[in-house]
Amino acid sequence: MTPESYAEWKQVMELVHTTPAIRVLIITGSGRAYSAGQDLSLVNKYASKKEEQKNIFRRNEVTRNLTRLLITSPVPMIAAVNGPAIGYGCTTLALFDLVISVESAVFRTPFAELAFCAEGCSSVTFSRILGPSVANDMILFGRTVGAKEMYQRGFISRLVKPEDLVSQAISIAKELAGCSQEAIRVSRSLIRSPEFVNELVRVNDKEMDELYKRMISDDAKQAIAKLFAKLQAKGAKSKI
Repeated sequence: MTPESYAEWKQVMELVHTTPAIRVLIITGSGRAYSAGQDLSLVNKYASKKEEQKNIFRRNEVTRNLTRLLITSPVPMIAAVNGPAIGYGCTTLALFDLVISVESAVFRTPFAELAFCAEGCSSVTFSRILGPSVANDMILFGRTVGAKEMYQRGFISRLVKPEDLVSQAISIAKELAGCSQEAIRVSRSLIRSPEFVNELVRVNDKEMDELYKRMISDDAKQAIAKLFAKLQAKGAKSKI
């Protein structure tokens, strides 16, 4: 995901928050992946340390605000996972009301490999949904988990065939949009209580504060440079 991707997603969420006519939101990926991970092409391309910190801080704030908008979404959100979900695209799935996925999808959070830290509220949501052991395995050790296991552990709600993914998501959205919106609003407010929402907002702020420190650290730069060189040697794009 590029800085532009985060900004565009944030604009979508701002529209959702300010348009009462929107009753449900579907998010899916373009191409083979739901989220290919962080775009590393900006590493070491800043003219000065001051410019680097300024740009990273700005990107960090966009991500912070995007996550807050996801946490506080006024309408149900459906994620249609069409392929690998890496990094932020993976962590924020736990903030959705419904996650539908193809069986071939894989889920990965390579924080340690990049010398980063948990984001997207995953430091709290992963443990609650997947259990501490699997959450640690993914966040600390970067384990790649398949869709079937994520479904069995309750992270994914439904597994579908690739050709049925979008049509199923649209069908579910249409059915939901035809129901009593007040009833849905009340149920969501009970599931996502003010206390729970406020907790996630605080967690997001804490994660983003720590992530900024990580992203400007020397060990993160070294880790990214090392990984970037490894990917280039393999002829892969600078994403993880």
